[in-house]
Amino acid sequence: MTDSDIINSLIKEAVDNGTRRAVIKRKENGSPWFIDRAILVPSDFTLIVDDCIVQLAPGVKDNIIRNKGAVPCAVESNRNITIKGKGKAILCGGTESHYSPCRSGDTNGWRTIGILLVAVQNFAIENLTIRETQSWGVSIESGSSNGVVRDLNFEDTDQNFNQDGVDIRRGCHDILIENITGLVGDDAVALTALRVLPGTKSSRQPPEAPYPESNEEAKQLIEEKGRFAMELGPSANDQNDDIYNITIRNIVARSVGGHGIIRLLCHDGIKMHHIKVTDVVDTANEKAGHKLCFATIRIGDKNYWSSYPTKLGDMHNITVSNVAANGKVGITISGPLKDASISNITTPPSIEKVKVSAEIENVEIA
Repeated sequence: MTDSDIINSLIKEAVDNGTRRAVIKRKENGSPWFIDRAILVPSDFTLIVDDCIVQLAPGVKDNIIRNKGAVPCAVESNRNITIKGKGKAILCGGTESHYSPCRSGDTNGWRTIGILLVAVQNFAIENLTIRETQSWGVSIESGSSNGVVRDLNFEDTDQNFNQDGVDIRRGCHDILIENITGLVGDDAVALTALRVLPGTKSSRQPPEAPYPESNEEAKQLIEEKGRFAMELGPSANDQNDDIYNITIRNIVARSVGGHGIIRLLCHDGIKMHHIKVTDVVDTANEKAGHKLCFATIRIGDKNYWSSYPTKLGDMHNITVSNVAANGKVGITISGPLKDASISNITTPPSIEKVKVSAEIENVEIA
């Protein structure tokens, strides 16, 4: 039996006997569990990684862990999923990259994500070290809600494209993200409410096809294009695409690639609101030769839209406080912002604390 066969048998046994709890324990010789396919976690289930390494085997192009319902073209909702570490629990994306940037055609798409949860209600991801994933470390997508992502340490070197730490995608709400540390290649935490179609790179390129209005149209586009399988078409269960009621706190990290620590981004009529960001430390040190972020926190962007950019009121009720910034700028506001509060931002003497290049209304900067 392969390592994947053994892990899958543990999960099946736990489902069959009703315990719905599986533990991946440290091997006697201490070697990693080399998996040849993603670990699929069903509803009402707890998966514990106990003081061991779970790593993609060489040549494997898949997630490390995803919910069982996250399959292209036929996403099914899951509920009550916990993925947690015990002791020194490490998830590793392997030593070889299989990610290709969108502009050159990424045939692996969502399978480059380390932990992927799609349309999951009630979830927890906690107490893990996530090392060298193929792109995003954790991605929560398609209307997932009522969850926590906490106590994660990232060990990325920017060897792979788009090595974000934690991504919250369109339709997700009521989520707490806290105690995120370490090194990421790209953004440490990114909230992105976008309608990005296959083959589109930025606002300067029109979509290759109209945005799908039905699941059938979405399925057809997925089959034709392959990429972004989890974010095409209406969100799972026809939920609202807005991102809201998200708290991000206690983030102490460095972006090795010099991108950002926190990113908030919405376009194409999707709204983002009631977001709280507090206690953020950018650990970059220019004297140590670290690449500095464009900005420690980036709010909005003029690019990345498929149909039309953000308008005033799409992003609102945003609170940012207690930020120790070490980027080229502390905070950038590059998209329209309404009803927001930004306070207690510290930067080195020569660095601008807040740079505004977009329309704002009722934004308090203190």
